[in-house]
Amino acid sequence: MNINNALINNKININDYKQYSFKDFSKLHQMTAYLAMFPPNLPYYFIKNYSQKGDLVFDPFSGRGTTAFEACRMGRIGIGNDLNPLAVCLTKSKIDIPKKYNIQKRLQNLEKDFATKCITNKQINDISDDIKMLYEENQTLPQLLYLKNHLNKKNKIDNFILAILTGLMHGKHRKDGTSIYCSIDMPNTFSMSPNYVRNFIAKHNLQKIKQDVFFLLEQRIESLFQQSTKEFQNLSEYQKGYCFAKDAIQSARRIIKKYGENSVQLIITSPPYLKNINYGKYNWIRLWLLNKEVEEVDKNVSIYHKAQKIKGLKDNLAFKNYAQYMQKLFNSWYEILKPKSYAFVVIGDIEEKNLAQDTWQYIQDNGGCQLRLQAILEDTIEGEKEKKVTRIWGAKKGKATKVDRILVLQKE
Repeated sequence: MNINNALINNKININDYKQYSFKDFSKLHQMTAYLAMFPPNLPYYFIKNYSQKGDLVFDPFSGRGTTAFEACRMGRIGIGNDLNPLAVCLTKSKIDIPKKYNIQKRLQNLEKDFATKCITNKQINDISDDIKMLYEENQTLPQLLYLKNHLNKKNKIDNFILAILTGLMHGKHRKDGTSIYCSIDMPNTFSMSPNYVRNFIAKHNLQKIKQDVFFLLEQRIESLFQQSTKEFQNLSEYQKGYCFAKDAIQSARRIIKKYGENSVQLIITSPPYLKNINYGKYNWIRLWLLNKEVEEVDKNVSIYHKAQKIKGLKDNLAFKNYAQYMQKLFNSWYEILKPKSYAFVVIGDIEEKNLAQDTWQYIQDNGGCQLRLQAILEDTIEGEKEKKVTRIWGAKKGKATKVDRILVLQKE
């Protein structure tokens, strides 16, 4: 089955979501840039049409928490799950948002405490040269080190501050040399390799700037919490959600344990793309802040069940392994989805093949799926959405994903 721009039960057209601009949505979505994220208007449209207030909406590959947060914002219970520690930090910050006053009070207390502490030269010298090349060492780096050591991810207020800070760790400078970011002048979306950055700094004579990290955080909090009555930004119906940190297949068991079988009204997710992204490598700066090693994400963490012995949160896995995993994943949803409910699976297709169609065909040829395929929708990527991976520091564009295809699955 290959249906482009199809209507599902005469209810929805894939192109209709594009009438909403991602710029119209809550700034909390933009807290931190994240690789291969889909825009909030996509989950908004599916949530609006396929769920009601109070329903459970689940994303087993939650990334920066777009689906889970949008569900919470719309009065649903948004449930996220991810194995990437950066994704978990970001998702948790959005599915249980602290009060602005409490965040500001905590930040003020941290700043006062920092003023009483002495960050020694030894502590700074012990930091990796890869990190030190990015930040001014008299104020900016000591403040970052203090926050890295004193923010507790298990506390929702601290985690929220930490999530904001991941978005301020690196980014572009303004033409006048000022910046809302902590680092040298560099891209915000992801980090090139340390050697690439080092050579780029030398080639362009980039200078570190002295930043007050506490001030940058204060400004960012004010910006993120600007009140709005606009439909796509309003938080008046916000509901608290939840986030797991499990393999996507295992997360279904966690859903059952916490919410029971047949509890999820809607699944919206985007599994990691084939041949495109290495999550730890391109987030090495933010992972430093989170006290996580790149290898922990790229080698020890896996989107695959440990029993399969396929290591690495990477997208360059063989198609057969990918398809087998998708089959197990889809079947794991049968127990958690309510009857007649839907799962929308956004698959980034590479130019030379139809990954969505090939994956479904493999599943059908090798035991099938308990969910029914209702349609494969095609969404051509263009314009702003193409910011997913490319256009970084003038680097040549690789084989970026050109088309998103959406598998529409239903539990009968």
